[in-house]
Amino acid sequence: MHCIGRQTIEQTLSLFGSSVVQYAIFWYLVLRSNSGMVMTGAMVAAALPQAIVSVFGGVWADRWNRKLLVMLPDAVIAAVTICLSASMAVGWGDTGLILVVLVIRSAGGGIQPPAVQSFIPQIARRRGCCASTRLTVRCRRVSIASPAIAAALVNLMPLWMIMLVDVSTAIV
Repeated sequence: MHCIGRQTIEQTLSLFGSSVVQYAIFWYLVLRSNSGMVMTGAMVAAALPQAIVSVFGGVWADRWNRKLLVMLPDAVIAAVTICLSASMAVGWGDTGLILVVLVIRSAGGGIQPPAVQSFIPQIARRRGCCASTRLTVRCRRVSIASPAIAAALVNLMPLWMIMLVDVSTAIV
């Protein structure tokens, strides 16, 4: 398969895994706490760091190794997710720990998109395919399917097992 196609599929799969796990965490917190304040805190923890870090992401992508900026946040997010999954499996996953992990995951999610967007034109052979590739990587279908899949998974298995979905897609 052509390099740009493989890279696009890998990024979309990674985005999908991260999105499913994030929504599963939201559903878990809502079902567990039945509190609007907890949900608000989770949404802020998942959105604010990404918004702040992504402001600098483009500059970092221009100055540093783009491949590293794509892979390193995925590795950090996977490592933090494994730690949370393990702690939840043994019963140590409280709301505060989950919120800290959401902050770290969010910050990592703010680094990747600018690096991917600056990386794709370099590996694309034709200029015309770049726009469609960017749209595929930032696919809205992932955003639509993730909450539904996460809700189904939260009802079928424990959260610590669902978190391994993100780890699996990060490995890919």
